[in-house]
Amino acid sequence: MNILLVQPTLTYIIMFTIIILIIVGLLFMLGNRKKKPKESPLSLDFLNQLYDALGGSENILAVSREHQRLSVKVDQMKSVDASKLKELETPAFVKGKEITLLIKNHTQDVLSFLNDRRKEDS
Repeated sequence: MNILLVQPTLTYIIMFTIIILIIVGLLFMLGNRKKKPKESPLSLDFLNQLYDALGGSENILAVSREHQRLSVKVDQMKSVDASKLKELETPAFVKGKEITLLIKNHTQDVLSFLNDRRKEDS
């Protein structure tokens, strides 16, 4: 009769061990997830290409910031180079003569550059 009592206890110990191993494995996998890549530094080349893609100082009328988006009011949409914006991997949404650019990082820096460059070129 002692053998019958030992058998279920051994089964419970094995099941408990398996559950613990699964939990430890899941925690290990979650801990080793890929970390987010660090923000890439903002390059002057990117800023100049963005400025040119928007048509320069003659075409940019106003620039404002809305969280991670820049709202750019332009004079003529024909002066905006959509293919260059695509090359820069900058999502853009057009509504009339207003272009909304999604700038994921350094939004304030891009805004400052566009405004400063407009003033310099004017």
